[in-house]
Amino acid sequence: MNQGYAVDIVMKAISSLRSVFHQSIHVHRRPLSLTTTVKRWMGGQLPGQHSQELAARTKAAYSPFETLNKYENHVDMFSLDYLGLGQNEELNRVHADAILRHGMDRICSCVVSHPVDSPVKDTERALARWLKSKSAALTYSCTAANIGAMEILLKGNQRPVFVDHFAHATLKLGVTVAGAASRLQVFQHNDLDHLRSLIGKTGSGVVVVDSIYSTNGEEAPMADLVDLCHDLGCILVVDESHALGIIGEQGEGLVAHLGLEDGVHVRTTSLYKSLTCENGIIASTRNVTECFNHATTLGIFSNTIQISGAVRVKKAMELAMEATEQRENLRNLSKSFRQQLKEAGFPVRTDIDHPIVSVVVGEMERAVEIHHYLCSKGIYPWVFFYPATPKEGAMVRFVINQYLTPEKLAYTVETMKNLRDDLK
Repeated sequence: MNQGYAVDIVMKAISSLRSVFHQSIHVHRRPLSLTTTVKRWMGGQLPGQHSQELAARTKAAYSPFETLNKYENHVDMFSLDYLGLGQNEELNRVHADAILRHGMDRICSCVVSHPVDSPVKDTERALARWLKSKSAALTYSCTAANIGAMEILLKGNQRPVFVDHFAHATLKLGVTVAGAASRLQVFQHNDLDHLRSLIGKTGSGVVVVDSIYSTNGEEAPMADLVDLCHDLGCILVVDESHALGIIGEQGEGLVAHLGLEDGVHVRTTSLYKSLTCENGIIASTRNVTECFNHATTLGIFSNTIQISGAVRVKKAMELAMEATEQRENLRNLSKSFRQQLKEAGFPVRTDIDHPIVSVVVGEMERAVEIHHYLCSKGIYPWVFFYPATPKEGAMVRFVINQYLTPEKLAYTVETMKNLRDDLK
């Protein structure tokens, strides 16, 4: 055998062994998942520590809701269906008919506008009249409206922005999305002296508040805010999510009820609460509402509003405007519940009658303990804790709605009285 032939045989043998070796690796090797890759490079689980801890606390706090059967008797103090429209047969039939008639009519971005004679535009015009606004645009949620409003007002300029401490978190998120986090200044809750001092240091800008604060049901000093913003040259933005449908002779919200619509530059609101519709609104001048669909991140990169949803909104608005008796019932129940809690020794305000009633209990652990105790007695409220509240300001929030009766409220107060003994 000559040397060249021998080398050729050896090389073929090596090549054959290499092929078998690689096939063996591919057969037995486990595919790398995204999680495995992240663990390899980051040395841990995919979610960050903050998200994991917050998710664990929230899940534990609301664990009693996992076994709640809404068809069984219980005291519903968590539903924000203030007017009871969620179970309104007429409203749900109109919505169902609209779905069957129109289906999912437009699967495209909001930049593709509906025709001026479409049910969507008709609903938006009706909403603008209700709110006494020059224009109104339907959005997919109040979160979208809040973030969009902040983008419209803050992106591409250096305006400072002043946000009430208890203003909704999505408004603050919108400031970040607009790239204005470095310009954000938080003023003490409903403290206009503090707000005025901040504006004096940095100059006029955008002032952001809720008309009714979701944590405690307190009302913003709206008339004084309008005067302050007018005098100091500021833009005023108001989230009306917990005022629309509840305040005003026709449920038009606090701003319009007080006749201050000309002094508030932008209003946003959720329709998911009083109107039980999966939408939000941004109400302002026409150039602002048109900017939402054509110049904001969530406008451009979200689907357009469906006709069936707009039909539901218009019908719900009409029912809410006529719900005078329901609004009076909410006020009476709220006043009674607040007074009974006050007499039982709980620190609640009795000078307001909004259906959000909160009891501050201090530490998160104590608030969760009270919440679980109430749930065990068939009473289902909310529990709020840090970062939604200050670290030592955790609270239990009760929501008065049309599914409650004086008897259920009396039972809740009596159960609260027993807390001191039963939780020792």
